[in-house]
Amino acid sequence: MKMNTKMSELLRRTSVPVTFADQFSLESLKLPNFTVVDGSVLLKDEYERAGHVKTTDFPDRTGFECFVNHVHLPFSGTSDSLLSCLGYAVALQRGIARLAGKRRFQVIVSVAEDGCTVRFHEVRPGENWVSEDLEGYAEEAILLVPASSAA
Repeated sequence: MKMNTKMSELLRRTSVPVTFADQFSLESLKLPNFTVVDGSVLLKDEYERAGHVKTTDFPDRTGFECFVNHVHLPFSGTSDSLLSCLGYAVALQRGIARLAGKRRFQVIVSVAEDGCTVRFHEVRPGENWVSEDLEGYAEEAILLVPASSAA
């Protein structure tokens, strides 16, 4: 798990422990439904909403997956609000782990004043959605959570 300073400060300020994933039992999470389209693992509901887009509309498969596989969640600055966002990220992580096989995925949590966005993509050589320099995100708290069968 990697995060920028803004996310570290947000976790501290809202008293959410860095080990937040331990707070969610599998029974307490609603695992999302997935579908596989042309080899991409996608959130089923989001793919149906964005069914008009194709992988060829994007420079790479990672861009396609991040466009489809993103969910906007409310964020009010409270601990409960942040835990709700992180709970969705954990549900994604655990859902992906069930079908990942040897594939590796990245769950990305981005929190800004106007809300929280959680997205994921398969990790591929030469394709990145998030900058290596997480501190470069001046307006967002960023958290990267790996997801794989070993997650």
